[in-house]
Amino acid sequence: MLRNITLNFYYKNKATYTTFNSICNAVRNYFKGPEYKRGILIKWNAITLKTVIIKNKSKSIGDCLQLLLNNLRYLQHSLNANLYNNNFLHNKLIVAY
Repeated sequence: MLRNITLNFYYKNKATYTTFNSICNAVRNYFKGPEYKRGILIKWNAITLKTVIIKNKSKSIGDCLQLLLNNLRYLQHSLNANLYNNNFLHNKLIVAY
């Protein structure tokens, strides 16, 4: 089942592709391709504890720190393979704090 951004991509591009395999390949390439990876890295670099606190003013600093960690773990799965390691995450946490 497609959801959210994937479903949106499908509806925007379904007329372009004629077979099931072609749309599957298009979705895979869009979400796993280099442009997508660069977009994730941009989000990764932009997120800081301060930006999370600004977006979640009603939450405590501890809750915001947990949100930061959750967001980074989520984004980390989509980074390039050479950036998907604990050292890179540790470095980002230090910089983000």
